[in-house]
Amino acid sequence: MSPLKQLSEFLSFEQRLDWEAAILLDETLASAKIEGELYDRDSVRSSIVNKLGIGKGNRFNQQSDAMVALLLSAIRTTEQQVNHDVIKHWHQMLFTVAPIITPMTIGDYRDDTIQIVAGRYGKQQVHFEAPGAVNSEVEQEMGLFFNWLNTSSNESTFIRAAIAKFWFVTIHPFDDGNGRLSRIIAERCLAEAEYTNLRLFSLSSAFKNHRNEYYQQLENHQRCELINHQSIVDENNPLYLTKWIIWFLSMVEIAAIDAKKEFERVMQTTRFWQKNQFTVFNARQQKVVTQLLETTDSSDGISRKKYKALTKTTDATAARDIGDLVVKGVLVPIGERRSRRYLIQKN
Repeated sequence: MSPLKQLSEFLSFEQRLDWEAAILLDETLASAKIEGELYDRDSVRSSIVNKLGIGKGNRFNQQSDAMVALLLSAIRTTEQQVNHDVIKHWHQMLFTVAPIITPMTIGDYRDDTIQIVAGRYGKQQVHFEAPGAVNSEVEQEMGLFFNWLNTSSNESTFIRAAIAKFWFVTIHPFDDGNGRLSRIIAERCLAEAEYTNLRLFSLSSAFKNHRNEYYQQLENHQRCELINHQSIVDENNPLYLTKWIIWFLSMVEIAAIDAKKEFERVMQTTRFWQKNQFTVFNARQQKVVTQLLETTDSSDGISRKKYKALTKTTDATAARDIGDLVVKGVLVPIGERRSRRYLIQKN
């Protein structure tokens, strides 16, 4: 049992959901950002609390809501094998609305050649052409992938996840969404090994914070026209993956460290609400305090200006709300005048 799985055993059912909600929030926002998309944090949080049954959100975005549903579905069904039908269904979940400008096939493999390019517009270079030029060839490549993925092997769990992530994104079976689905598959591999349907950490957050390295690692290892399991493990082939696996494992380590911080935050949040179970908060105060408690690194606290922005209120109301929280022992002021900020009282 991994350290994270052991930590999860110390949490109550409600605390596990709180932990998972925070990790899901990080994963959803980070995975989108890697692909150049920005989701509204409050909309994503609304989707998560509703789907986990730990609250009632009232702000939704169809695209981010679908992504949250997919992330939960992938981890909650680890007892089932991933196959052609499952991955195509995931693709449909990922794209609830077809793009208007750029036509794409949703819920089925691509039916043409796809090239991965890098560089600025006008100076782009093709660094990789995915295997398979028509739908039937892509389906054959995916068949090889699923045969390997669903067959027991002596490979380490983490190495298996690294290979699965790389192999899938290299086949690039869909017109779009391959990066997101490859990360979901990797995290699913890790969850299967732990015999858990709980999302323990966010790989995408680690990838996002090392985005340039991420793309460079993929580019370094994808200079090959065809892919099969033998080529992946063959040292004489450009797809030899030792360096990729080492890098992937370093990202898993970073994600695990971040997850441990989330665990500590959950414990801190539990202690906070136990201490303040009879404290009265208005809606604005509740929103700000909740957001501060959701942040693993809240050392910067919150300024009056940021309080105004988060609650969309006036300066006078923000000052009154904050002053009330200080009197109640919820917030502690630090700094002077314009540099003054307020931290959550932890003890």
